[in-house]
Amino acid sequence: MNSRMTLAAVLGLAWVALLTGCAGKAQTISYYSLHVPQASVPSFAGNAVSVSVGPVTLPDILKQTRIATGGEKGQYRMAEYHRWTGEVDRDMARALAERLSRSLGTENVSLFPPDQRLRPRFRVLVDVVAMGGSLGREATLTARWTLLDSAGEGGPLVRRTDAAQALPDAGHASWVAAQQRNVERLADDIAAAITAARN
Repeated sequence: MNSRMTLAAVLGLAWVALLTGCAGKAQTISYYSLHVPQASVPSFAGNAVSVSVGPVTLPDILKQTRIATGGEKGQYRMAEYHRWTGEVDRDMARALAERLSRSLGTENVSLFPPDQRLRPRFRVLVDVVAMGGSLGREATLTARWTLLDSAGEGGPLVRRTDAAQALPDAGHASWVAAQQRNVERLADDIAAAITAARN
């Protein structure tokens, strides 16, 4: 009887140790955002231009919570433990709006749909064709964007931005940081077009 109890106790302890070991190796989930709030706030002009950003459209594969990398020949790899903090299209729109605000020196930047009381001069529509790249190599972003000028006499301005950043390592954090810079490059192209249209 004692030997059976001893065996049961030993097996019980072994089972607890096994469960504890498995629990200790559990992978934690990391969350990322394309929008990085700026610490310093620039001064804004009183008669600054007004801009509405959005909608931003994405391929369905990129709308998922799990981060998708790759994209070569239409093949993507979905990360299990690296995810976006929220809706990627809204996140990218917010990142673009923040960069445009700083580049153009204006607080009058809103996300689509804008408040009905606001009548922005410029509207920016963005269609993300691809956002991918291989971990450890590069992060790529291709977007076709349209600039609408309510005060302009011509039609919509349609442009395409292709951005790529080399990666220092194969981590998802480096890939996201590179995509943040790609979004900044996209915003800078849009800001340049708005500046040219204002002159």
